[in-house]
Amino acid sequence: MDLRLFFLFSQSNDFFCVLKKDGTVIHTNKSFREALGYSEAELSGTKTSIYSHPADTRRRETLLKNLTFKSEIHGYENRIKAKNGRYYNIKWSVILNPDDELIYATGINLTDSQDKPEQDRISDNIQHIIQSFNEGFFILNGAWEVANFNPAFQAITGLTHKQLKNINLRQLTNLGLTDAVTAELEKAFNGNASSQIQYFNAFNKRWLRVNIYPYKNELAIFIRDITSIKKQRLILALEKRVLEINASSLYTLSQTVNELLKGIEEIFPEMISSVLEVDELQEKLYHLAAPRLETEYINAINGTTIGPKAGSCGTAAYHRSQVIVSDIETDPLWDDYRALISPYGIKACWSTPIISSNNSNVLATFAVYYTKKREPEREELQMIERTTNILRILIENKRNQDHVKDQNKRLQEIAAISSHEIRRPVATILGLVSLFDRSILDNPMNKEIINHIEITARELDEVIHTIVEKTIFLKEEK
Repeated sequence: MDLRLFFLFSQSNDFFCVLKKDGTVIHTNKSFREALGYSEAELSGTKTSIYSHPADTRRRETLLKNLTFKSEIHGYENRIKAKNGRYYNIKWSVILNPDDELIYATGINLTDSQDKPEQDRISDNIQHIIQSFNEGFFILNGAWEVANFNPAFQAITGLTHKQLKNINLRQLTNLGLTDAVTAELEKAFNGNASSQIQYFNAFNKRWLRVNIYPYKNELAIFIRDITSIKKQRLILALEKRVLEINASSLYTLSQTVNELLKGIEEIFPEMISSVLEVDELQEKLYHLAAPRLETEYINAINGTTIGPKAGSCGTAAYHRSQVIVSDIETDPLWDDYRALISPYGIKACWSTPIISSNNSNVLATFAVYYTKKREPEREELQMIERTTNILRILIENKRNQDHVKDQNKRLQEIAAISSHEIRRPVATILGLVSLFDRSILDNPMNKEIINHIEITARELDEVIHTIVEKTIFLKEEK
């Protein structure tokens, strides 16, 4: 850096730091270190994630990614943890220098400058606690204006401090407030009673829990993102329902799996799911269930041959491992299938093999498609793992049921043979024996009787041979 600029930033009252592209701290100025209580040695070489508030993690990761495309970002706000545990709210201007691939950031400390009269209403300790919350907090006055708020609430809305200050809550469209939430707030204003409500924010596809506490014509409101918890509960309920369906003889395997996939797609609306079953020879994939995939595409890939370059599913089955294709347009695994999928706007496909519990065969593949290029997030990978386990249970249970039915059918056939096919020749032999002339052994009739007994005995032997074959088959199937 130019020595004059270095001197300027070193002496500036604003915060200044230099970072690597991955967020590693290279240099900080005196104002930054004195305010937060760290030494240069303590900060240098560490990741910014160590000092960032947990609620700001996603926004920080998004900032670092966006810098790759936009070299300059202004007005980014986050919370930095000081050495004494206090969080400071900082407004940053960030630049990525293409010459040295370093990030240069200047920050203004907003912590002590936000509406001092209102800050005085709350003690410093309480203000510090509220600022540190992972949970969003704001105060709503009688005019439905956001009078005060903490950084976590700002992170939930995705707006700057200036945009949020005194905004009418009804204008915060990105909160996705429902009529039920609005009614609960009005009830709190009128009845002075605290309450809690959960709702789905359709704007950003997140579940939120709102706690409302009235106080002197204002509402203190806590708002928490409970999407992960809510999804886990919905998945548990879905799994329970599907296992109950599976226990019923009214549903085929395809229908049961279809119900599972429809439930998953309701929980993850952007996801398009599919299950392809592997044949006994472990060579081809056949359609089992796909509630939202186009029929033409299903028919086109039905009977796909498994191989090392057979889209996401055929490759996953071939290698017996998960295949993540985040960009179908450029991934060579889709060279032979790209023309089939492109008319439907599918951009990404992740496929996971469902391997039998004894680890011998691949039973099926579970695929999720997206209409935009993307890689899986942690909660999606967790969902995929849980779903493959459920699918393994469903498929193996169905195959075991089919095996039991087949064995019962063979046992019934053996019983039928034993009761009819054996009884008839035995009765014939017994009848012929009763006609045998024991007093005159050279009676010509005796020769005929013996010939008939021989023929019947051979017939009986064939029946016994058939029973033995069926019994051997049952033993091999165990």
